[in-house]
This record gives sequence, C-alpha cells and structure tokens, in this order.
Amino acid sequence: MTFITGIAFDGNLDKIKPLLTLYFIFMYSDVQILIVDDDPEDVFIMQMMCKELSFLENVHFVSDGLTLLHYLDGLYENQLPLLIILDQNMPRFNGVQTLEAIRSNTRYHLLRVIIYTDLPDALQSNRLKELGVEAFVTKPNTYEQGLEIMQQFHDCSKGGYTFPMAATG
Repeated sequence: MTFITGIAFDGNLDKIKPLLTLYFIFMYSDVQILIVDDDPEDVFIMQMMCKELSFLENVHFVSDGLTLLHYLDGLYENQLPLLIILDQNMPRFNGVQTLEAIRSNTRYHLLRVIIYTDLPDALQSNRLKELGVEAFVTKPNTYEQGLEIMQQFHDCSKGGYTFPMAATG
C-alpha cells in the first residue's frame, strides 16, 4: 500500500481521482507541453534539457498513458496542453491505446500529439498515423541532439516549427 499525501492508496485510482484532479488543476495550470514517458532516466534527462533551455516550468511529465488521461480529465479547457509528446512503447498503456483514448474523447480529441520513441513499431506506427499523430520523432543518441529536439518541441508548441512526418514501417 502506497501513501499519497497521507492518504492510503490501494491501487484504485477512482478513490483518489478527486484529489488528483485538484492537484493537477492547482499545480500545473501553465503547462504547454505534456511529455508521457515511462523511463525515469529519459524523463530526468529531458527535465535537465528543458531546464537548460529555460522552459521547464511550461513542461509537465507523466509516466504512462493512463496517468495522462487522468491528468487531462482534471484540466479546464483553457489549461489543456498545446502539445503532447507521447512515448510509443510503454508497458501499462502504450502509445496506440493512449491516442485511441484521446481521439475518442470529444473534449480533447483535437490535441496535437507527437510520438517520441526509441524503436518505431511498424504496426503501431500505421495505427498511430490513422489516429492523426502529427509526427514521429526518434529519441536522440546524444545530449546535444536531445537539446535540439527539446527546443523543436517547444517551438512546435508555439506554432513555430513543424516536424516532418517520418516514414515508418
């Protein structure tokens, strides 16, 4: 059993959803970019890059697609992110499942989504294209490449950069 702010948590998100909703509303109202990645090392590196580029306060990270959906549910319309960066390969709720859920919800079905992945999966990539993913971006091999990509994500969220749709599969 895990404890979240002094409340016993048995794994059932429905019990703590009201608390999570309030937390997300008050803590992350200026989020422009939402990054979904289950790898703590990747998240740490991306946080350092965003800090170095001076826009960490406008980026929020969640660890999987299900957490993303709960996060979005807790936002007002004017608080929705301008861009979602979604890891394709996650164990709990993968990129396809997450994007299907986003597109099926009329409240946030038009959100811009970019897939950010180590190894594109051809079958998943085809389905993600059908679901209207904006682009596929391969995770970088160097910190410098990562900085460039993070800056491009930031510019893209503001409408100042468009990623080319990479051919996959």
